[in-house]
This record gives sequence, structure tokens and C-alpha cells, in this order.
Amino acid sequence: MHANQKGLTLVELIIVTVVASIVLSAAIPAFGRFVQENRITATTNQLVSHLQYARQEAVMRNANVAACPSTNGRRCTGGNRWDQGWIVYADPDNSRQPNRPEDVLRVFGADERVLMHSAGRFRVRFQGLGDAYGTNLTIRVCDVSNRASPRAVIVSNPGRVRATRTVDASECETD
Repeated sequence: MHANQKGLTLVELIIVTVVASIVLSAAIPAFGRFVQENRITATTNQLVSHLQYARQEAVMRNANVAACPSTNGRRCTGGNRWDQGWIVYADPDNSRQPNRPEDVLRVFGADERVLMHSAGRFRVRFQGLGDAYGTNLTIRVCDVSNRASPRAVIVSNPGRVRATRTVDASECETD
């Protein structure tokens, strides 16, 4: 071998390939879980942000502002599946639907990688004083692949919106 030649031998190349494959086989599943955890956290934070925005708009307008599941970004579905998308809309006449296109204030599209549902309530409506009358609303945010820990967004009667990680995985089932 000449002194000025550089490179890897076949044995060295095989050893590097084996070591790299071992490291990657351990890292890839952990990275997938990391991505799913971040997706659940980001979706939860987006929902909290939109609900806080709805409350703020209700106070500023001194009129009802609501949020509900929506598949088309224009009307409420009447169901409890928030993963199909949701809207925030002005509802000054309590019609439980946006009356005009300009009443829709925020739209969030569907995400098939998460499962989001509320048990009994199909919308949250904030009044002009910032309260959300009715019963407490809990929206569960779950990973469809069950790799990430579920979260929940809770809206209390006084209108406080908060997120929690204390969710039992069995609460993610919709049936």
C-alpha cells in the first residue's frame, strides 16, 4: 500500500455499516414516538389557543362566540369529533351555527393522525362576560397509533381553558 492512498477497507466499511444500523434501529422508534408526542402537544395547544381566542372575542364583542366541530369550515357538524376540524364563530343570536361567512373567525382542518372527541357537548359557547355556561367540556386529544400519551382540553363553566396530561388511554375510545 502506498503512503498517499486513503480510504476504508471492506472490513472497516462493514463494521461501520453494522454499527450504524444498530444505532438507527434503536433511534427510529424513539424518534417516531417523539414526533407523535409533539403532534399531540401541538394539536392540544392549537385547540387551547383557539378556545382562548373565542373567549377573548366574546368579551371584546360582549356577545356569544362559540367553537364547534366542523368538516367544511363553514358549519357545525352537530357531532363530537373535533379531529375532523373545528371552527370558532360569532353567535350573537344563539343560532348555534354561523349565520354568515364573515361570522367564522377561525378554522382548523382535519388531522387523521389524531383522535379528538368530547363526551356530551358538541360545542362550547362563551358569553360576553367570558363564561362558558353549561357543563364542563372535556375534549380528549389522542394518538391514533397509541404511541403518544393522550391529553385533554378542559373548559370550565367560568370559561377557564386548560390542558392536562392526566388522561386515561381508555378515554380515547369513541364507542
